[in-house]
Amino acid sequence: MKTVISTFAAAIVLFLISFVFYSIMESASKMQSYIPLLRGHDDFKLWAMIAGCLLEGLFLTVIYSYYYKGEAPLKEGFIYGLLMAFLMALPFVFFMWGAFKVQYKGVIADGIGMGFRIFVTCIVIGLIMGKKENK
Repeated sequence: MKTVISTFAAAIVLFLISFVFYSIMESASKMQSYIPLLRGHDDFKLWAMIAGCLLEGLFLTVIYSYYYKGEAPLKEGFIYGLLMAFLMALPFVFFMWGAFKVQYKGVIADGIGMGFRIFVTCIVIGLIMGKKENK
């Protein structure tokens, strides 16, 4: 049951932080080079964004459940969040910079935003999964 709760909580956190981040950054000059890459408001696929958040939440939860020690949820969520944020966001910055004609400031801001979303989500996952029960 914790896996289901964690998956939905992670998806909600990912979606909300993404919404806030991109709402603010879309108007910032750093992200202007991303505008030609984005879908128009009338062609936006909200269902795909929700599905992506659910899948990412599920995968982060499953990976966490296999490797956590079950001792201090906040500490483990923090460490897990740092590791996953660097694992996913740092290569993303290089992939985006290498493949698309975007400004480096926008790519760095996007990478930081991605890392922050993953970091916070992993802390939430750690807190939900909690300590392992001794039998």
